[in-house]
Parts: sequence; structure tokens; C-alpha cells
Amino acid sequence: IATLRLNRPDALNALSRELLSEFTHAVASVERDESIKALVVRGAGRGFCAGADLLFFDRVFDDLSQLPDYVRALNDAFFALESLPIPTIAVVHGYALAGGMELMMACDMAIVADDARIGDQHANFGLIPGGGSTQRLPRRVGMPRAMELLTTGRWLSGSEAVEWGLALRSAPA
Repeated sequence: IATLRLNRPDALNALSRELLSEFTHAVASVERDESIKALVVRGAGRGFCAGADLLFFDRVFDDLSQLPDYVRALNDAFFALESLPIPTIAVVHGYALAGGMELMMACDMAIVADDARIGDQHANFGLIPGGGSTQRLPRRVGMPRAMELLTTGRWLSGSEAVEWGLALRSAPA
């Protein structure tokens, strides 16, 4: 079993372009190593992943030409993870917001802390999810619940995520 840890704890493991590139390369390494039979994805520090790096987006809104490359990198990372031929497990504590929730859903299953905060924040910024929530979330929780999360910015606790079918189990942090 291999563990892949997002390691930007000072930024709540926000998905920078660099982190996405490193993540995609790490997933490719896991895929090549036939001795690895499962992959656990975790976040360092206080949370799993706060989503996109908002400092990057401050710059992007001044120069939108950077956005397609970022979204491509995001989807490449999530598709690489989702396509692994071994079980993948997200272990979520703290926050899994927007891209963090999308990363969690790119895994085959999620185990979450009872007090985790999970949700999609794109609507709060007037954005459409770019990392697969519009496809993965309805498959996990059904269309009405997916629409609620995608359009309201509501957060779920870990135990609610289990009730909704977004996570397999929750446990004390």
C-alpha cells in the first residue's frame, strides 16, 4: 500500500499548478510499480485539500490565458488517479472543498473524519466546477443532492457525507 500525501500544509494543500504536476507524476509512478496494490491519498497539516490555489486565481483573473492549462492539469491529475487499476482511498480530515472534494471523488472510496468539512465552493465565486464534480457528484449522491451542493456552497460534515453516499465511513479525527 502506498500513501500519497499532499504537502502544502500552510496553504491547506491548495492545488497549485506545481502540486498538480507533482501529483500526476507521483500517480504515474504508482501505476508503474506493480508491487503497489492500493493507494491512500491524504493531506498534510490541518486539512485534506482546500481546492484550487486562490492566489493563483487572483493572477488568472488578470490573465485568463492561464486558465485552460490549469484546468487541463487539474483534470489530468484527477483522471490519472481515477484510472489507476488499483483501489484508491481518500483519507479526509479538516477541509475537502471544491477541488479538494473533486480529488476525494476521483478516489474509489473515502474515509472521512466525523468533523471534516466537505463541499463545493465554486458557486460562491460564480464559477463552474472544472475538476469533475458535475459528473462524479451525481453518480455518488444522486442529482437532487448534487445540485444542492453545486449550487448553494453548502458544506457537509464527515458523518453527513457518509449518510449522503459521498464517503464510505467516518471516524473521530
